[in-house]
Amino acid sequence: MKKIALVLISHGKMAEETLKSAQMIAGHIDGAYSISMDEKEGAEGVARKIREVMDDLKNYESILVMVDLIGGTPSNVAVKELFKANHVEIVSGFNLGMVLEFATSSLQDIGQLKDYLIEIGKNGIKDVFGEMRK
Repeated sequence: MKKIALVLISHGKMAEETLKSAQMIAGHIDGAYSISMDEKEGAEGVARKIREVMDDLKNYESILVMVDLIGGTPSNVAVKELFKANHVEIVSGFNLGMVLEFATSSLQDIGQLKDYLIEIGKNGIKDVFGEMRK
């Protein structure tokens, strides 16, 4: 079992569908959860979902939270709910490549894993035709 859990949080179904897509490719990802905020539930609904997921993740040493957009409601609620949790790191922005790398990475240090996944996210954005022309 991994010592680090992953929680994806987004507006709409982005988090849920990104995790589903990653699991379609990599199989079940132990310790990976998604929280999707729908239009009607707002901040309190997201806060409740975060608390529920955190209760499920009590056996993990560290938790990496990835939110879709810094400054958005999911991000703001995550920061408010998790600010005092010293075993949690929050990253804004995520993509399928980052989730797949989480699934396959053997890194067990939350700081190293966080930095690695941020680089994967940055480096995964390419001008495809530009790359092909090189």
